Amino acid sequence: MKQQKQNLASSHSHFKKTLLATALISSAQSPALMANSVGAIMEEVTITARKKSAAENVQDVPIAISAFSDEKIEATHAVTLTDIGVSTPNANLAPIGTIPGVANFVIRGMGTVGASIPSQDPAVGVVVDGMAYGTIYGVVTDLFDLESIEVLRGPQGTLFGRNVTGGALNLRTKRPTDEFEAKIRAGLGNYETRELSALVRGPLTENINGKISVLYKEHGGYWDNLTLNRKHGEAESTVVRPAISYNSEGFDISLLTEFGSMEGDGAGVRTYWADGEQLFNPYADNFTLQNKTESSDLDWYNVIVEANWDLWDGTLTAVLGYRDLEQSFGSDLDGYTTDRFRWAQGTGLVQDQSSLEVRWAGQFGESVSLTAGLHLFDQEYTYSERRLLLNILDRRGRSTIEHNTAGLFAQADINMTDDIVVTLGGRFTRETKDAAIGIIGDPNATGGCATIDLRQQPAGTSFDDLDAGVNMVDCQQPFQDKETWSNFTPKLGLNWDINEDTIAYASFTRGFRSGGYNVRFTSFNPLASPGPYNEEVVDALEAGFKTTLFDKRLRINGAVFRNAYDDLQRTVLDAAGTQATLNAATATVRGVELETVWLLSENLVVEAAAGWTDAAYDEFQHVENLTGKPASAFNFVMSPEFNSSIATTYSMDIDDLGSLDFRLSYAFVNDTFANDTNTAPLSQYELWDASVTFHDNAGNIRLSLFGRNLKDEVYYAFGTDFSTSSLAVKSNWLTPPRTYGVQFTYSF
Repeated sequence: MKQQKQNLASSHSHFKKTLLATALISSAQSPALMANSVGAIMEEVTITARKKSAAENVQDVPIAISAFSDEKIEATHAVTLTDIGVSTPNANLAPIGTIPGVANFVIRGMGTVGASIPSQDPAVGVVVDGMAYGTIYGVVTDLFDLESIEVLRGPQGTLFGRNVTGGALNLRTKRPTDEFEAKIRAGLGNYETRELSALVRGPLTENINGKISVLYKEHGGYWDNLTLNRKHGEAESTVVRPAISYNSEGFDISLLTEFGSMEGDGAGVRTYWADGEQLFNPYADNFTLQNKTESSDLDWYNVIVEANWDLWDGTLTAVLGYRDLEQSFGSDLDGYTTDRFRWAQGTGLVQDQSSLEVRWAGQFGESVSLTAGLHLFDQEYTYSERRLLLNILDRRGRSTIEHNTAGLFAQADINMTDDIVVTLGGRFTRETKDAAIGIIGDPNATGGCATIDLRQQPAGTSFDDLDAGVNMVDCQQPFQDKETWSNFTPKLGLNWDINEDTIAYASFTRGFRSGGYNVRFTSFNPLASPGPYNEEVVDALEAGFKTTLFDKRLRINGAVFRNAYDDLQRTVLDAAGTQATLNAATATVRGVELETVWLLSENLVVEAAAGWTDAAYDEFQHVENLTGKPASAFNFVMSPEFNSSIATTYSMDIDDLGSLDFRLSYAFVNDTFANDTNTAPLSQYELWDASVTFHDNAGNIRLSLFGRNLKDEVYYAFGTDFSTSSLAVKSNWLTPPRTYGVQFTYSF
């Protein structure tokens, strides 16, 4: 009851601040002014999430989806997908924190929830230009050169297949066009932030168009390292996207490529409790005590070929994708002044994947719209880990998994009447994983994976002295296994067009997350095993509505859902800090979501969103055995009960020069927990962002002054509790402080 009162008080305080955010800009309203950016926000957004032969208006699609156009992404000054998540109901798109670039995405309570193990398959799928990423690594990178981002909430098992039990993110990069466009952007900000990007696209011949876009960005350290007396958190990234397309009547083909690198300091962690006592208030300041900086180096490239043929009464589409990723990283995981636990040189992931989807989408007669196809996916990755413990032990391991999957899918919309549409769909998936698993710290290992005890080395030898000799190529994998799974995921939906401006819908959907093996296996117990663990399965019920009112000046979308999970996958820690991935639980997740956009005048628009999630375990044997408490006593990891956001944009003409756009946004995220036993709490937080942007009348110049996290809120998206292990620390993983800067864009 006390916790409920605290939550109510917190929500009431948040509601008052939401009203304040609206009032601050509404007070400047002038009916005589003409709209500028408000028009872009009110534009009808089209989406491709249902893989139809043509893009659909998001208001006509009977699923819960938040869509962001390139104009809106630009207006919010979003840096990564994490910034998109704070304005999406029931979405937490935070990075894991322990390794730069690794996703810890959660939608409607479901995600990888605190696991940076590369064999932990995503629960929130990320799809870029039709290619699904096979790992959570290399996902949280800089946003630029995008046409749209679509956040699909809830399982998408029929059209997207595996690993979307929470939802999916569908990203589309900008394509070559037959109209010439060039744009250059430069930016400066605090923390020595520098940004330069450019885009050129247009016709090369009568039927061939080309594009190239480039981004370079760097920033200095965000946080003070009080132990090393330096800044921590500097990063540098480069992304290049060349593309070319051929278009003729009834046929087009595009080659989309991407080359990227991201390097900088290792993860920033703040230990606030050590050796039985709290050192300081973890929310009082943003600094770290790490005694090692470590570093991360991520490189990747993507190649995607998409072809479309007009065939019969529809379109035949083929998407062929390839991705190659390498990341080496280190992290001072204990976050303290002494060397207790860190990943060091030799730790990293090498992954490559290929995929092919061939589908046809179109009409059968006047009453049936069908999308059907085949999807093939193959990946192989090798994970190496070198963990240094208590300034004594250098433990190593190396594992490889080969993974292939094939799926057949179909989804049909059947017009029962002029106003009633029934959706029937299904997907059959078969996948195989072939695992060769090494034990990290295997006492029987030899060669590059043999454990080194500094106490047995010559006097004065340190871990750093061993870096030059790290080579784990000859490591042996004592555990060899292969497993095959098959799964059928159906969908049944009903859509009612109440009138031309309002729809209501209801659906049943099944989704699943792949079973697998744990490549971060550390147990020496001969009875323990890295797998296989089974697939995670969800049966989801959803009902919702979408309406446009007042001559299209107000849009309101709402949804309710209930998801029942079986064989819920959880990566758990025992008392010694050993990680294991288990089918640990059954659970039920319920919730409500609401989104609205309101054009209050031709110059003023308000956007708001809110989500409530009630996530409850039905069974969770691991925490029950560990704590002696019932499963119902524990909250879900990384799943805040409530999140909301509001943003107001006001446009003002400046005589014949152009216009000024004023934007203020506010986001609130309820408190949550970072571990299964709920001993690593994360407090609620608020984020205030603002910007002022000048546009010239010719549409060539855009000049912005912006600020993010204006309150300089100290908040955390992830934490760890090793207090009961030999590490004896509790830590939180640092997030960006207040940042601000200026951007200048010239288009011609």
